[in-house]
Amino acid sequence: MSDLRKVCFFCDEAIEEKKTLEHIIPNSLLGRLGIKEKTITGRKETQYSRIKVPAHSSCNSEFGSHYENRALNLLDDLDSLYETIKSEEAGLPMVYGPDESATAIITTWLSKIYYGLFYYDLISTQDEEWREICSSVVMGQNFEYVRASYRNGHGFQLPSSLYAFKTKNADTDLVTLVDPSSILLKIGSLTLILCICDGYLTKNYLNGEVLDRLRDCVRQEDERDIGFPSHKLALGEIVALRSCIPKTPKFISSDNQIINMSLSTMVADPDTYYRIDEQALSNARVEILRGFNIELD
Repeated sequence: MSDLRKVCFFCDEAIEEKKTLEHIIPNSLLGRLGIKEKTITGRKETQYSRIKVPAHSSCNSEFGSHYENRALNLLDDLDSLYETIKSEEAGLPMVYGPDESATAIITTWLSKIYYGLFYYDLISTQDEEWREICSSVVMGQNFEYVRASYRNGHGFQLPSSLYAFKTKNADTDLVTLVDPSSILLKIGSLTLILCICDGYLTKNYLNGEVLDRLRDCVRQEDERDIGFPSHKLALGEIVALRSCIPKTPKFISSDNQIINMSLSTMVADPDTYYRIDEQALSNARVEILRGFNIELD
């Protein structure tokens, strides 16, 4: 493995010039949210403001100006961002390319946070077991594709299912999961959940009335007890579904594009062939929520 401290986090090229350090979560946002104390991705307390990764100055500047600043502007109005993401979630784009939608901007930003946290831990941790876990994320095929996507101007992402939820509880929270690759970021009353590089498979199952019912469930639990982590209830349901989908994301990469083949199929009866096993889903839901210290009635 090359010394990742001398490799650009964004483009995967060696840094010959004087390197810059990219803040994984901007200090301006940390200050606004008051979450500078610790991260939950590793096994030691780390100040969020210290979580930085090496980058070319040009990549750092480009990502900041084209994606991060726009994401932070969207976060200035949480209610509007929530409604915008909801309005954009109906479509499942078959052609993957540069996208200026709020969903694409937030997806790129959350993908950067997800991979950045593991990248930082990989180059800084002394825990060999945790280093292996971080390496599986950073050295995985999906992160390679994500970087290729960035180099080709498509954003720092692959097709990923993004969800937004609203709660009265305004606490901040951040959760990352290795398998299936997922991130939750709760900023005030808005919860953003991203299934990383799933080729929109999760969104293909969880949409429309089914998603409305999940939002209703989250809202009811939030109203019943504002201290209840209803946002993690949403994460548990989404991650459980993602883990039970009997299909694997598939991407085809060429010199200048990445094609999402995840939703294509050659089977005669896809609705039956790819049906979710409800018992397996129930078991996964219980196990995941227990991991969040949530017990279902």
